[in-house]
Amino acid sequence: MRPTIQTLYDPNLPTILFSLHPLPTEQIRLGEKVLEYRKHFLKHAFQGFVHMTGTHGGVTLFVRCARPLTATPAKLAQLGQQLQHDDPQAIQDYLGAAGIAIPISAVATLPTLSAQTLRAVDPTFVAPRTFVYLDKPQKQALLAFLLSQPYTNYLENDWCTRIKTVRTILGDCPD
Repeated sequence: MRPTIQTLYDPNLPTILFSLHPLPTEQIRLGEKVLEYRKHFLKHAFQGFVHMTGTHGGVTLFVRCARPLTATPAKLAQLGQQLQHDDPQAIQDYLGAAGIAIPISAVATLPTLSAQTLRAVDPTFVAPRTFVYLDKPQKQALLAFLLSQPYTNYLENDWCTRIKTVRTILGDCPD
């Protein structure tokens, strides 16, 4: 019997559900993408379930993320270029005047859970535009269902080897 997400869950961290497009979802699953950029998001460490958008979408990943890194978009783009070969101009264009980079500490792959499957557990389920807290009382059934799912391909991203790059560029360090 495969282990479930419950074995990775930290009750001391907030738990969210957020959406990503298929390409970054796959890059995170493979460990190629270790930073996720957002214009604004949570300001602290969290764990979450990733809902992949698209016709074959659904909840596919569980991630643990460190405290977001804050810096100018140019510095965040430089960091992304060094750590995951991002196009710095594309990152700066996306972030505009301000943004954050979220370090992805760990990822586990779930069997894809479709919106239909999730609505059977929570009839109010819709894929989030930003994020939804799953720690809320009205989301407890959905959280319990997601935590009971088996996972494969657990990967911890090695931030120890990346700290020097972070400190060189930002003078900061993820928690």
